[in-house]
Amino acid sequence: MPSYVGFLRGTEQDDRNLSPDEAQRLLERYLAWNAELTAAGNPVGGGGLSRGGRVLRGSGEELVATDGPHTEATEVVGGFLVIEAADLDEAEKLFGTHPHLEFGPIEVRKIGENGCEP
Repeated sequence: MPSYVGFLRGTEQDDRNLSPDEAQRLLERYLAWNAELTAAGNPVGGGGLSRGGRVLRGSGEELVATDGPHTEATEVVGGFLVIEAADLDEAEKLFGTHPHLEFGPIEVRKIGENGCEP
């Protein structure tokens, strides 16, 4: 069965407005979503991403590294989830129940078995 990745997008301010109790309750909802899919035989992979990193570019024979991700972006990818689904419609249905949607969008893409594929 194909795998799909869901990129959890949001603004840097999304999680800063939560109290510690609200953040804990939200984490519990995220974990419950993962547990529900796992119990249904669809274990969830993924994780959170750090706020910073590096963007690498090839420039001829030289490697150019800059701080990233692009800080001017209004939305940042804060994490990702990987699930299995029969097709994009089923992946949309599964990701459509994730509590993150209260804070920001989830970009869903098929993980290509043969590199970049439609």
